Amino acid sequence: MAYEEDVARSLRAVAELAPDPPGEVLAMAGELRGRRRRARRRATVTGAVALVGTIALGATALSATGSADRQPPGGPRGRITGTYMSQTLRSLLPEGGISDEKGYGIGEMAMPDMGPTAWLQFDDGHGSVQVSLTTDRVDLPIGPDTGGTQCADPFETPIESCERTVRPDGSVLVITKELPRPPAPDRSWIAVFTGTDGRRVRLSERDYQPNGQSSGRTVLPLSPEQLTAVVASSAWDPLFEDFRRGATGRPTAPASPAPSLPSAQTLLPTLTQLLPVGATAGEPGPQQTSGGVHLPVTVDGRTSTVLVRVEPHLVKDHESAQDAFARLVGTDGVTPASPESDGTLSAVRVTGPSKGSQEPAMYWAGLALRPDGTLVSVSEVNASTWYGAQPGTPALTGEQLRAIAVSPLWGH
Repeated sequence: MAYEEDVARSLRAVAELAPDPPGEVLAMAGELRGRRRRARRRATVTGAVALVGTIALGATALSATGSADRQPPGGPRGRITGTYMSQTLRSLLPEGGISDEKGYGIGEMAMPDMGPTAWLQFDDGHGSVQVSLTTDRVDLPIGPDTGGTQCADPFETPIESCERTVRPDGSVLVITKELPRPPAPDRSWIAVFTGTDGRRVRLSERDYQPNGQSSGRTVLPLSPEQLTAVVASSAWDPLFEDFRRGATGRPTAPASPAPSLPSAQTLLPTLTQLLPVGATAGEPGPQQTSGGVHLPVTVDGRTSTVLVRVEPHLVKDHESAQDAFARLVGTDGVTPASPESDGTLSAVRVTGPSKGSQEPAMYWAGLALRPDGTLVSVSEVNASTWYGAQPGTPALTGEQLRAIAVSPLWGH
């Protein structure tokens, strides 16, 4: 899979920015590149952010009058600036202290598909949290496969709770409370609002201090109701009025609906059929997201979890298959194979816990890009969850994973 490359590309893209965006911003950047593996991105980003850090911009105290008396700045008719983003986010937060504040407006981020963003440290008097807000547009109409409208799969993300609400107007709100992911001690609460006009606003609070430490809080400062008030606020209307005509020129909706992702129930029979001789499939467990399926596989007493992702139409307009495959797969731990007779490109990936790691391998994958632009990734970890991956000999070899990925059965 290409999750480390997603993060690496995002890190390179923002290398010229000061301060560096926090992990949640980079995670959104990876998602905007078509990846639906937030858990894997976040695990890698956490380590990356510890390296790049953030540069303090100086502490700023909120007014003692509280949020009810603070009004967001008037929305500019033209360009949405970083100052506008920072001031608007601040105006929507409850009373507290703010530091390390930064925002970027339309066209100011290096990722062309990414909307305006802002982040800061918020302190309610009992310790600060990192607050990150990102924005972008999604394809219309909103459907079950629209990114950000589903609860994450517990296989990929340790979750305390997740609440998904379809509001009367058809917009979708998802509130997720993520548990700490060992060895990192911090937890996150995340709100994602997806509007019927295609807007997506994502706000996260993470128990992360500027020195890289965690306070160990189990209840974070901003309640789910306060997170909701920020992401669903009409204060962002000027942003999306302008971003509709933004630097990328993206319309509110595409000319044709985005292709739907296959359900886990559709993928499961294909995966079990393609397992090599001698491999035994276990119970798959709950599957909560479209486009993927995972189940335990045992070979000669070794049990690993195999995860399949099928994502259609990832090749950009005027992009060659070779360029798309290189973009999606990257180079870290990748061993390319000869093209299949039908033109399918494939490779095997074997990587450690992070990009370029010299530690023992923890992730194995076979990847294939079909001629129709569908990316099939078949990954494997020695654990019952993705974030619990351990080194060791996996049940299936990388070549066996690749053989599963290149099968034409995924095209049916």
